[in-house]
Amino acid sequence: MRQNLLLLTMVLSVSGCATISQGTQQTISFKLEPKEAICEVSRVGDGKLARISGKSNIIHVGKDKDDIIVVCNAEGYEQSTTKVVSGATGAGVTGVLLDFGITDMITGAMYRYPEDVTIVLDPETKVSTK
Repeated sequence: MRQNLLLLTMVLSVSGCATISQGTQQTISFKLEPKEAICEVSRVGDGKLARISGKSNIIHVGKDKDDIIVVCNAEGYEQSTTKVVSGATGAGVTGVLLDFGITDMITGAMYRYPEDVTIVLDPETKVSTK
C-alpha cells in the first residue's frame, strides 16, 4: 500500500512536465521578404492573432495543437499563405507517459511552433495580352 502511495505521489508531482518546464506561451520571429510585406496571423478557433510586417515581426502566442496560418501581401508580389506547424515537444511526450499528457494537452504546453519563420513572396508575373 505504501509503495502504491509513493508511486502515485511521484507521478502526480511530475505531471504537467512540459507545462512546468517549458511554459504555455512562446515567441515567434518572422523574416519577411520583401520587408514591405504585411501579414495577417491567425489560428483556427482563435481567429486573428496578430498583424506583422518587416518592422514589427515578432509575436507572442499561446502554445496550441492547431497550426498558425500567415497570409502575406505586398505590392508587386503574389499573395503568400504559410502554415506554421505545431509539433509535440520532448517534454510533452514524457508527460504522456506520466499522466497521459492531460495537463500538457489542456494547457498547450506539449506543443511548440518553430521560433523563426521565413516567408518569401514571389514577384507578380506579367501576363501577355497578345
